[in-house]
Amino acid sequence: MYRSGVLGLLSMGSVFVFSSLSSAQSSSTEPTRQELQQQIQELREEVKDLRADVNHAPATQPAAQEDEHHNSSRDRRAYENVSDQKPVAGSSPFGNLTAGYARDKGFYIRSEDGNFLLHPWAFIQARDAFNYRSHGKGIDSDAENGFEVPRMKLVLDGNVFSPDLTYQIIWASNDTSGNLQLQDAWARYHIPRTPFAVEGGQIRNPLDHEQITFATKSLTADRSIVNNVLLNGDDDVKGASISYGYDTPSPFRVIGAITSGQRNFDTTFQGYPANPANWGMAVRADWKLMGSWSDYNQFTSLGNKEPLCVIGAGADYTEAGAAAALTHVIDAQFTLPQGLTLYGAYLGRYTRHDAGLPNTNGTPTSSTGVAADTYDSTVRLMVAQLFNDRFEPFARYEYIQFDPHEFAAGTKSTVHDITAGFNYYFYGHRAKITTGATYLPNGCPVGNTISDLLATKHGDEWILQAQFQLIL
Repeated sequence: MYRSGVLGLLSMGSVFVFSSLSSAQSSSTEPTRQELQQQIQELREEVKDLRADVNHAPATQPAAQEDEHHNSSRDRRAYENVSDQKPVAGSSPFGNLTAGYARDKGFYIRSEDGNFLLHPWAFIQARDAFNYRSHGKGIDSDAENGFEVPRMKLVLDGNVFSPDLTYQIIWASNDTSGNLQLQDAWARYHIPRTPFAVEGGQIRNPLDHEQITFATKSLTADRSIVNNVLLNGDDDVKGASISYGYDTPSPFRVIGAITSGQRNFDTTFQGYPANPANWGMAVRADWKLMGSWSDYNQFTSLGNKEPLCVIGAGADYTEAGAAAALTHVIDAQFTLPQGLTLYGAYLGRYTRHDAGLPNTNGTPTSSTGVAADTYDSTVRLMVAQLFNDRFEPFARYEYIQFDPHEFAAGTKSTVHDITAGFNYYFYGHRAKITTGATYLPNGCPVGNTISDLLATKHGDEWILQAQFQLIL
């Protein structure tokens, strides 16, 4: 608009010049030749200045920004920062479409009005892992080493018909077979001009902050043993939820869901024992004391511009036949733009009629009579310091007290996990290396493949990991 306005002024100026000259020629007091040349020279200088202003004016205004989804702290807008690219435009039944690549976000296709957005992306985590157990096979030591791909995921997310109607579909490779399976598949509608939203499909169970945070933005090579064993990693469930405050600057956010129960996903409508659980319900609330909700999407201060402090709590109730489990958590995260990250959480699980091993919902360990009620208690602590947005050493401590009734007599049920390592960011989370060394002085009575954890009844255990992450 600025460019066309200036050009209009130039045209009007030209008309004015020639009109002035014509009037001057018809006047009885005609100017001299020298005066005419001086007027023409002055007009040329003015035109030159106006052209310089046009060349320095912006051609268009910057495109509006949107929030990225990435599924972590449930800020479910579709995308961010696509204005600095060179898009390719075309027409479609949805109007004019723009396709391009945003440097920090990846490929996208979007309509001119922003009502339609398709963001296809993928990521891979490739890892070398080493595990040593002092009494892995009876009284003998045991060592394992090799390469693996714990995660490879294909993702489609965006919005349709309106920025208020968002979606996400994730196919994930199995960490042991490599077969693709459905992970997340949901649609979410934010009710316009309100703080409420509804969501349905195969969703993340709204329970634990570490479990909800997307795996690409973890601090360590993998989530904690607490998360992977007691919460089944991502903790996907089938169900529907309603939330308050996730699309507003409110310091409070609350979400509640009715679900198929923990570990019950990619299954039919049938209940236990055909499937892992009958039903479940979950709720989580977060209170932000300071900072931005977008910084709550990751376990690092990378890119943060202000201090962040959030306290959260969640609970899940799952029934599986005669057994039932109530899992509850309280956690807190604090980060500083200078690079410090602190995180702490307490998680407990009470089971009625002993729901079996900690990573199951049913099949009690006791085969006779009514099984005993059990309670597992855990603590997680993490600290990290980022230097120059590149190098980030970290440390993690986990304490797990499994109920002794869940295991055979004589099994050590207390677990201490001491981990130290570092991240090196080549291009933020899109390309980074994560290393870590984990020491378990008592070992662990249960194993977990994605944590590279092997079950140990006696003795200690070491886990060494070196992982490269790439997001396309």
